[in-house]
Amino acid sequence: MRRDPQLIQLSREHHAALRLAKQLLEVQSPPAAEALAAVARESAGLLSHFEQEERELLPQLLNYGEAQLAARLQDEHRQMRALLQADDAASLKLLGVLLGGHVRFEERELFETLQRHWAQQGGAAATASNAACAGSTG
Repeated sequence: MRRDPQLIQLSREHHAALRLAKQLLEVQSPPAAEALAAVARESAGLLSHFEQEERELLPQLLNYGEAQLAARLQDEHRQMRALLQADDAASLKLLGVLLGGHVRFEERELFETLQRHWAQQGGAAATASNAACAGSTG
């Protein structure tokens, strides 16, 4: 399915996350300075990305009755937030595994599910209205 315009920027950000995940999967013990620098460089962007998804997409998932997807999104974000503080090889590799899997989950399941719901409700215009309603109530 072609990406809804609301998700295009998030999808683009996933490319950088996948590059970081690949780099982290190759981390040796002790971690090289390049790996630690990459995590430090990408952390703020990842945290901002997580916050945007939680602010904009999470309420919609819950509104559509997609509690399992919403719970998985929150749980994986929580795990990765904790691992972004790590400086040991095992934790960085785990972050790489989780990050790569999380991006694939969002692209293949979460985004596809949202787009199906949006299409059933008349597309992006309905989505913008839903987001505005969700934002004004909580």
